[in-house]
Amino acid sequence: MVGRFLNFLLVPLYTAKLANVADYGEVNVMFSYASFLAVVFTFGMETGFFNFARNSDSPKTVFSTATIALICSGFLLLLFGNLFADGIMNLAGYASKPQYAVWFTAIIAADAITSLGFAWLRFTEKPWRFAIIRLCNIGINIGANLFFLLVCPWLLSHGYTWVNSFYQPEKMVQYIFLSNLIASLCTIPLMAGIWTNLKAGFNDKLFRKMLVYSLPMVIVGLAGMVNETLDRVLLKQLLPAAVADFEVGIYGAFYKLSMVLTLFVQAFRFAAEPFFFKQADSDSAPQQYAKVMDWFIYVCGFIYIATLASLPWLAPLLIRNAAYFNDARGLSIVAVLLLANMMLGIYYNLSIWYKLSNKTMLGAFTALFGAAITLSGNFLFVKTHSFEASAWTTLAAYASMVILGFVLGQKYYPVPYKVWKNILAIATAMVLGFYAQQNQAVVPLVSLITLPAYVLMVWYLENTLSKRKRNRAGA
Repeated sequence: MVGRFLNFLLVPLYTAKLANVADYGEVNVMFSYASFLAVVFTFGMETGFFNFARNSDSPKTVFSTATIALICSGFLLLLFGNLFADGIMNLAGYASKPQYAVWFTAIIAADAITSLGFAWLRFTEKPWRFAIIRLCNIGINIGANLFFLLVCPWLLSHGYTWVNSFYQPEKMVQYIFLSNLIASLCTIPLMAGIWTNLKAGFNDKLFRKMLVYSLPMVIVGLAGMVNETLDRVLLKQLLPAAVADFEVGIYGAFYKLSMVLTLFVQAFRFAAEPFFFKQADSDSAPQQYAKVMDWFIYVCGFIYIATLASLPWLAPLLIRNAAYFNDARGLSIVAVLLLANMMLGIYYNLSIWYKLSNKTMLGAFTALFGAAITLSGNFLFVKTHSFEASAWTTLAAYASMVILGFVLGQKYYPVPYKVWKNILAIATAMVLGFYAQQNQAVVPLVSLITLPAYVLMVWYLENTLSKRKRNRAGA
């Protein structure tokens, strides 16, 4: 959580230092493309590793087989990026910047390999080592960003002309990408001790089994990326060229505000996935999964209300450029995107059913269903409603995935979720969040009212209602 929050704090730096909103749009578009390629070139091996390692007498062989496969695919990706850089960037809409293709293929290859290194640390329950390497990665990225975006301009303004030998102030966007490249490459040697497990070698029979299990996860991942990031790409492609990067910049900046909730969702996912797999053989596993869902929703609801209540000071704190606030549409989408990210987190909880029951193709179908809504919603409404359509479509896609995922999950891996209690908690958070947003002129008072009110509701749900249910059951 701390590491991702530190990375999140780069948003004020970018919005303050990039020359205009369109530059930030370019950053968002390129990272969106990278997200898609990252899914393809990991082959779903991270989830495959967890599944096969828990049932294997030699987890090191599982790790080694998956990692060697990703190393090979990484080299192929690097070769492809170097040979076809011009064509790739022409398709992406930035024909004059072929170097981006080279840099991003290197970033994706390095991140794919280290993703399994992090998976090994999660599987072997080494949270401190995991956290230290993660923080080092994020620290290097932040340090490089600060150097290029703050230190170099300061040195130039104070007469240190030697900086001109490697730095050009008008190319700040490329330094953001270079910072990410430096951080990704530096993470590989930080995992030197983990790579010793590669001595276990490559088991081709095991790899084929992992591939059969994991390839549907690629579909799941790609569909997930369609829902999470494709809207920025579609905004770039569907809107007129003169305004596309500007619109993406506005959308991307205010999307980051909703990621206050996403930070928690992602951190939870890192911890929950190995926990879910390891509890799978327990008789009480379904009850534990239901209890995890209850408290996950409670915490998400609290963050949802807190974010909306603090929006008047939080938004200017993170988005350090008044140009972003000239368009009132930006702030209007934050509540929608917060709720969308809550739905995504709920879906992550629900999705354990197809991973444990080996129904990964059904999981892929659910994700594709959400992706179809994302694609259709954006294609139908972006040209008339711009990024507002993208925000509402994101919410519709995740909500539909929750419903479909729940229905299928109860058929193939029943979990006794307390549906009505969960719905009541979400509805309470939405009402209190709406109240907070409508009374932002008195933010401290609103915060004092809405947050304790929500905590009181959680207490009521967990104590009074649960007690009544137990009493009825006993009678």
